Amino acid sequence: MAYATPSPTLFVGNLATKTKKPELRSQLYALFTPYGRVIDVVAKKHDGGRGQAFIVYDEVASATAALRALSGEQFYERALNITYARTASHATLALDDPTFSKEAIAIKAARGVLDSARGEYEQLANEKRPLDEGEELRTAKRAKIEDDDDMEIEMEDDEDVTGEGIAVVCTNLPAECNEDIMGALFSQYPGFTRAVVFSGPVPSSHPPPNTGAKSFRALFGSRAEAEAAVAPLNGYLMQPGWEMAVSIQA
Repeated sequence: MAYATPSPTLFVGNLATKTKKPELRSQLYALFTPYGRVIDVVAKKHDGGRGQAFIVYDEVASATAALRALSGEQFYERALNITYARTASHATLALDDPTFSKEAIAIKAARGVLDSARGEYEQLANEKRPLDEGEELRTAKRAKIEDDDDMEIEMEDDEDVTGEGIAVVCTNLPAECNEDIMGALFSQYPGFTRAVVFSGPVPSSHPPPNTGAKSFRALFGSRAEAEAAVAPLNGYLMQPGWEMAVSIQA
């Protein structure tokens, strides 16, 4: 039975208690994301909250849509019991009122004071005496060298992106899937760094994808780490009728 007052936070009960917490969070994220932007998933594993979780949306409308669509849905062979949460989550409070996090405010204020003091000091130092012609030339030369160094660093960074670790290709994902969902799904495996959209051809070893399906690449630090994620996720159902195909990119 849903609580009378709608809330952007949903309480989910009757969850499988033997599922590991990282896996539970990622699966819940993937299940609830199609109905709106999920800003937090809190999975309870302590004695008083086993089999329970909270899903936090940025809007009440998204929470309502998920509640109506997923109530009673089978999840790890159990029917989901979903209601509106009684109280607002910390994530919702922080979203509605930025002053909710006192620590964040203190850190921001301290940084502001330091930046202001540093700026005033540099301004006074520059106004104290003008640069002579030789100093101007040396300063310009030094700035050019720094610019060249920055350009070289940026080029090296670009090379790192193209050759970053080992890629796992994932195909036949529904249109609402995005990098955040894929990141949540793969984050439970050691060595995972990030997920990016893949626009290349579907590997020949993969079954033909559904119409409008998307593909992603999950990047890992080593081949062994990538292979450890392929076996359990190959054939994973993101949604009914959407069986994900997974393999190491050739």
